[in-house]
Amino acid sequence: MTACLNKVAVLGFLGRDPESRSFQNGGSVVNLAVATTEYWRDQSGARQKATEWHSVAIFNEALGKVAMDYLRKGSAVYVEGQLRTREFTDSKGIKRRATEIVLPRHRGELKLMDPRQDDAARQGSDGRSRAAGETGEPPPIDDEVPF
Repeated sequence: MTACLNKVAVLGFLGRDPESRSFQNGGSVVNLAVATTEYWRDQSGARQKATEWHSVAIFNEALGKVAMDYLRKGSAVYVEGQLRTREFTDSKGIKRRATEIVLPRHRGELKLMDPRQDDAARQGSDGRSRAAGETGEPPPIDDEVPF
């Protein structure tokens, strides 16, 4: 049996603030524009660069909320999802295709790469750590040596 895998990971910077749209059925999507830049030296030794733009659609409500609350233009972000191509008709009636990274409702990964953003995302509104259920302070050191 042959297995297939549709997975893409991008580490880059946001080119604009996240945008959120709601659907009539109650769902929502958050869209990101993530830029990745590659640097190299050409044969003459001159530094070259190429920037690639990636469209990201987040259908996972929890990750979408994190993106809206903590990401801004210029934020460093790691996104992992599935590559999907969709066809649509634009406002002028022209059929178009768009390929984007999709984070479905119950899958995908979004990591804030700026330490300040990541720390802020882990803190609840009351200052308690959502992951540990504590205030984020390290536990007290036990001075008792067991030997």
